[in-house]
Amino acid sequence: MKNIISSKIKNLFSEIPLAKNLARQTFISEFTLGIIKSRNVQFKEVGLHFTTDSKVESNERRIQAFFKDFEFDYQQVAILLVMFLPKGKL
Repeated sequence: MKNIISSKIKNLFSEIPLAKNLARQTFISEFTLGIIKSRNVQFKEVGLHFTTDSKVESNERRIQAFFKDFEFDYQQVAILLVMFLPKGKL
């Protein structure tokens, strides 16, 4: 069940690319899955749920560096969020 959700989220992020770079696309999907699994937005807690073999501190620094350097296209984020809503009237 968890793998199905992970693959669906990764597919959604491939349909609506928030980043052009594949490494950043992978990071965004990994970060989103970490938020869902941890039910928390603290970087250290999210970093615990990354599927990499890195230390939690390394994941936390990776998250911090990403948000320091990356600028989101909020129209793309809005489209992505709408895709999570049920079909029908909004």
